[in-house]
Amino acid sequence: MKMKQRIKLLSYLVISLAIPCTYAQSAMTQQQKWEQKIQRYEQLDAQNPPPDNIILFVGSSTIENWKTLKNDFSDQAVLNRGVSGTKTIDLYTYRDRLITPYRAKQIFIYEGDNDIGLGWSTDRIVAQFATLFGEIRKTKPRAEIIYISIKPSPRRLKDKIQIEEVNTKIKEFLKQQPQTGYADVYTEMLNVNGDLVPAYYREDGLHLTAAGYNIWKDVISRFMK
Repeated sequence: MKMKQRIKLLSYLVISLAIPCTYAQSAMTQQQKWEQKIQRYEQLDAQNPPPDNIILFVGSSTIENWKTLKNDFSDQAVLNRGVSGTKTIDLYTYRDRLITPYRAKQIFIYEGDNDIGLGWSTDRIVAQFATLFGEIRKTKPRAEIIYISIKPSPRRLKDKIQIEEVNTKIKEFLKQQPQTGYADVYTEMLNVNGDLVPAYYREDGLHLTAAGYNIWKDVISRFMK
């Protein structure tokens, strides 16, 4: 084999080996971020233990970024334990640290946005939610579990049909379960023509502005006990 061919082959092998390594490092970076966030929550809990009968909010970035949550529901004991970037299966994985430790009377869950963003099927997302729900119910038999529907957004406009499918199937699943609720923010975030309202979204076309969170506040306040 000529020297140039050997160099090309060696270069190809190096690149091939580097791709999975880079992916693993990227995935680990995401997990490290989650771990740091959860450890921070655990430190806060140790310093100031949450009271009984709290209203717990868990889920992905739309929950974590809800910085006005306590002020929006100032007459309630609410706790935000959102973790950006999580999917339904991630909340299942970390449930013993994000859900189980709290004596919550209500648990609001927002997941599914990132699941759809990664191209997961409707049946897979719904099945994972059902599994998560079952595990939460084992440790929280008296808590009311409320699913916050996947929101519409400019970035997910191409996934509109699937978002509606997932929302509908989870809503139907919850109808068969006691002590549950379905907070429909999807419908409330559309205008009278069924179109998106740009003022509800940040420049990234996914996360919410204060106006967007005001819609969420109005919807979720109907479920507060």
